[in-house]
Amino acid sequence: MKKSNTMNRIGKTILYAALLCMAFCISVATAAEDQRPHQANDMPANSQTESRSGAGPDRPNIIVVMADDMGFSDLGCYGGEIKTPAIDRLASEGLRFSQFYNCAICGPSRASLMTGCYPWEVGQAPGQSIFKNLTRNCVTVMQLLKANGYETCAVGRLDMVTADDWHDPAQVARAADRVLGSASGSPGNYFKEVKGTDFPGYPKGTPWFKDGKKWDRPAGEYSTDLISDFVADFIEGSAASDKPLFIYMSHYAPHWPLQAKEKDIAPYRELYKKQDRKTLMQARLQRQIDAGLIPAGTTLHDSMVSANPAADGYLAIERMAIHAAMIESIDRGLADTMAALKKAGKLDNTLILVLSDNGASAQMCFDKGRVPNGVQPGSMDTFLNHGPALAALSNTPFRNYKTTDYEGGIASPLVAWWPRGLKGKGRISHRLSHIADIMPTCLELGGVSYPSQFQGRNVIPLAGKSFVPVLRGTEGDQDAHRVIAFPKAVRDDDWKLIMQNKARPELYHISQDRNGKKNLAAEFPERVQKMKQLHAKILTY
Repeated sequence: MKKSNTMNRIGKTILYAALLCMAFCISVATAAEDQRPHQANDMPANSQTESRSGAGPDRPNIIVVMADDMGFSDLGCYGGEIKTPAIDRLASEGLRFSQFYNCAICGPSRASLMTGCYPWEVGQAPGQSIFKNLTRNCVTVMQLLKANGYETCAVGRLDMVTADDWHDPAQVARAADRVLGSASGSPGNYFKEVKGTDFPGYPKGTPWFKDGKKWDRPAGEYSTDLISDFVADFIEGSAASDKPLFIYMSHYAPHWPLQAKEKDIAPYRELYKKQDRKTLMQARLQRQIDAGLIPAGTTLHDSMVSANPAADGYLAIERMAIHAAMIESIDRGLADTMAALKKAGKLDNTLILVLSDNGASAQMCFDKGRVPNGVQPGSMDTFLNHGPALAALSNTPFRNYKTTDYEGGIASPLVAWWPRGLKGKGRISHRLSHIADIMPTCLELGGVSYPSQFQGRNVIPLAGKSFVPVLRGTEGDQDAHRVIAFPKAVRDDDWKLIMQNKARPELYHISQDRNGKKNLAAEFPERVQKMKQLHAKILTY
C-alpha cells in the first residue's frame, strides 16, 4: 500500500513537472513571436489583427501632412516670410531634409508615397492619367498599417489611399477606419462643393465623402479647416485607445484656385505692398544659406528672377497674399492637430512628417481672368492661378516648376518631428531621399514586414529606403551612395542628369551647383552615358 502511494506521488510529481515545462515552452514561444515583425501576407485590408511585436505604447503614432503644389521655400523654416510657427517649431525641435524629392506631379507622388515604389511601377507611368487607379501589384501603407493594428484616418485628397479602386468611397473606407474628403480629378473650390456643371469636361464635380458615404459639405466652410477639424476629432475620439494612429492629412492647399479667408489674406496684402518679389526671392535664398539648407554661393536662376507674372501682373499682390494665407492655414490646422494630440496624451510618441507633392505650379488652367467689380479676390466666386512669377518665388532658389524634373519641380521640404524617438534637435539631413522612402519608414517604425503577397496577389519589392536611421541619428557610411530616378532625370549621388530635351542632356554637379546653372555634359560625356544607362535600367514600364 505504501509502495502504491509512493508511486502515485512520483507520478503526480512527474505530471506537474511536465505541465510546468509545457507552460514555460509556450511562454518562450510567445515571447519569441512577440519579437518578430508581423508578416502581412494575404491579410485582408479590413482585418483588425494586430502586430503584437509593436502593440502598446512603443509603436509611434504617425501623421503625414502633405501640401499640394507648395514650393521649396514657402515654409518659414525653409526660408519663407510666410508665418508657419507650428511647422517652424517642428523644424527647430526636429529634423529638416535638404535633398528630399517628390515625383513632380500629384498622381505619381501620391502613388509613390502610398506604395513605396516608383510611380511607373504601380500604374503611374509618364503619359498616363494622373488619376488612374494603382495596378494590382502593390499594397498601400494605409492598408498595411490598418491590417497590423493601427487605427487609420485619411482626410482631404484621397488619391491612391488604397490599391483597389480609390475612386470608390466604399473601397477607400475599407482601407481606413475614418475617411473624409474627395476622390475626383475635377477643379475644386475651397468654400463649396463643385457641381458637375461648373467645369466643362468634368461632369462628376468634386463630391465629398465621409466614411464611405456621400457627405454634404457645409457651404462657406474652408476646406483646410474641415480637414484639420476632422483630424482633431479623430484624435480626441481615440484618446482611450491603446492602438497607435496613422493619419494622412492630404491637403488641397495651396493648389489653384487661389482662395482663402479675407482675414488671413489682409496681413499679407500689406506685407507684399512693401516688398517686391525679387527682393523676397533673394531674402529667402539668404535665409536658406544661413540655415545650411542650401550651399553658400548659390545664386538665383535668371529665368526665375525674370519669370512673367500671371495675366500681365493683374492682381499680382493679391495672388501672393492669397497663396501665403493658404500656406498659413495649413500651419494653423497642424497647430490644432498638435493640441488634440496633447489633450489625448499622445503628443510625445508621435512622428509628424510635413512635405509637398511637387513644386509650385506655373499653370494657368481655368484662370477666369478679371474679377468682377465688388467681388473679393480669393473668395468662392473667383478662380485665380499662381502663374510663373509667383511659382518662382515659391520654388526659390530652384529652377523651373511642377511637372518638370528640374529642382523646382521635384525638390520638396520634408520636416520630421518625433519627441520620443528623434535624436538631435534642429538638425538638417543632406541624405538623398525620395517620397517612396516614407512607406518603408512607417513600416519599420510600426513593426510591420513588407509582404510578398497581399490579398492573394503578388506584391513587387519596395523602391524606397527607410530613413529611420536618420531620425535616430545612427546613419552610417553604408547609407551614403544612392541612385534615384525620375521620368526625365536621374540622381547618382552628387550628380544629376536631366533629359527634358533628349537631344540636349544637362549634367550638373549638385553639391557645387544645386540650382543647375552650369551644364557639364560636354565636359563629362562618359558620365552622361553611364547615367543614361542607369536611368534606362530603372525606368522600365
